[in-house]
Amino acid sequence: MKKNSRILSALLVCALLFPAFPLSARAAYPDQPVTIIVPFGPGGAVDIAARVLAEYFQTKHNIILNIVCKGGGAGAPAMLDVARAKPDGYTFGFPGIAPFSTVAHLKKTGYSLKDFRTVVQITNMWMSLAVNADSDIKDIRGLMEAAKANPGKVNYATHGAYSTQSLFMRRILKTFPGVDLPHITYASGQEVSTALLGRHVTSGFGVTTNQKPYVLSGDFRMIGVTSPQRLPEFPDAPTFAEQLGPEYTFPSPHGLVAPKRVPHDRVIVMQDLLKAALADPDVQAKFAKAGLSTDFMPADQFQQEMEKVWNTVGVLPKDFREAHAYLKANMLFYGSAGTVADAPQGES
Repeated sequence: MKKNSRILSALLVCALLFPAFPLSARAAYPDQPVTIIVPFGPGGAVDIAARVLAEYFQTKHNIILNIVCKGGGAGAPAMLDVARAKPDGYTFGFPGIAPFSTVAHLKKTGYSLKDFRTVVQITNMWMSLAVNADSDIKDIRGLMEAAKANPGKVNYATHGAYSTQSLFMRRILKTFPGVDLPHITYASGQEVSTALLGRHVTSGFGVTTNQKPYVLSGDFRMIGVTSPQRLPEFPDAPTFAEQLGPEYTFPSPHGLVAPKRVPHDRVIVMQDLLKAALADPDVQAKFAKAGLSTDFMPADQFQQEMEKVWNTVGVLPKDFREAHAYLKANMLFYGSAGTVADAPQGES
């Protein structure tokens, strides 16, 4: 009996020390669905990019990416969800770095830069201002002249009170003193395009991705893009640089960020998976069809870029506070149904 007990004890020890499935045979990260939180409304450029990547991950790696669009509050509630998420590498945010940095300097968001770490830059988007194709407005000066001749009746729409577009337009307005150009906000770039198509607004300021289908269909005319030179796919669209000066050039980088304490090895795994995805010809073709570029940048370099934008915003508090006061005083906030909203929305 004692001998049998000793044998059983020995077997138990072996079972504990040498499990049936060795560690090396266990599933590698990520072995469960990954959530990507998009801090904008559905149908916009970032949502499109995320869903293209989700299809690639499912097809190539059998990895599920759950895309969650959470617009509202200039993206702050969505990014707070990311900051507070369990740091296990299964929840990421997909913000535009400029609005992400701006919002936290203008309002209490519950997070700061130290609550995040970058994973990878995915794309740079060029912003574009469009009007209906049959409009008499041909360029940015034409828009300002129309606004000056019709105070309060000529306007522009963006997808956020704190969006890069709204601050960019405010910068333009400084060169046209006395112009009254009301700003109307919607929840996503797609809603801005829909509003312009329905002639609810005079002009829409978004990104080329959202406006491309309407330009190609002949419904919209782009009267300004923030690229340094005219874009090959929109050769008739003048740049703001050629209209107002080279300082009116501005890209809008977007990429994946994670809660700060996510293990470094998991960040690198996701970085490398996305690097391969952005190099895939099919992904590149789908991005190009949507008017998106694939602009991979690894975590360490993207971290430097994010810190640069964050600190640039941080050293300009007076200008942005002025912008905040201006936006509060001159804004009409609309939701997806065209009703007055309680809070500004935001994208790009």
